[in-house]
Parts: sequence; C-alpha cells; structure tokens
Amino acid sequence: MKNKYSIIIIASFLFYLCACKKGGSANPSSITGKWSIDKTVYNQAVDTTITGLAADYYDFGANGVLSIQDHQDYMTGIYSLNGVKSVGINIYTVDGHGMGVITPPAVYTISNLSSHSVMLTSPPYPSGQYLIYLKR
Repeated sequence: MKNKYSIIIIASFLFYLCACKKGGSANPSSITGKWSIDKTVYNQAVDTTITGLAADYYDFGANGVLSIQDHQDYMTGIYSLNGVKSVGINIYTVDGHGMGVITPPAVYTISNLSSHSVMLTSPPYPSGQYLIYLKR
C-alpha cells in the first residue's frame, strides 16, 4: 500500500515539474507597438551614446511594418520576428537624390524584453555595433 502512495506522489511531483514554465521568457509578439528611444550606443573605436529625443520612436506594427523616427531621420521598413531572441529588420530610406534605398536585411538580437523596455543589438558591422535601448 505504501508503494502505491509513493508512486502516486512521485507521479504527481513529476507532473508538477513538467507543467511549470520557465520564468522570464517573453512572448515575441510583445515587441509589437510603439517604443520610445531611450538611447543608442555605438560601439566603435570610441563608444558614443546618443540619448533619444521625446519624439523619437520605433513603431513595430502588428502587420510587420516598422516606422522609425530618430532625431531628424524618418525611416520605414518591414520586420519579422525570429522567435523570442531576434528580429529581422529591412529599412527603406530615401537617399539625397530622392531615390528609395533598401538596406540589406539585418537581424537584431532582442535582449531584456519586458513590457516596459527592450534592447536591440545590431549585427557587428565593419563600422561598429549598435545597441538600441527602447522603453514604453
């Protein structure tokens, strides 16, 4: 009889362990929406930090459209989520001649995603790496 109860207790415990989810995992769609730019850090030979202005933002639309206002620059593009850990961003800009330019797709790493903040890290470029801190 003791063995029967022991087996039930062990089975219940194992079921409990399997049913638990790891804390801190963010829903990838929680990046959707408008985020203010807190700061952008450029890791180059000399690190540079630029604080975002009140009007600066990244707006990740639910339809995959991305709008960015960063100081005097306004850019649009598309994005796609690659799970919880990264977001692919393609940005359309207008060059000095009024011609549309599409940037090569870049996969930014998503870090510290919460309902109030997120950090995007660019891939390493020859000119350096960008860390973009966003907040709501």
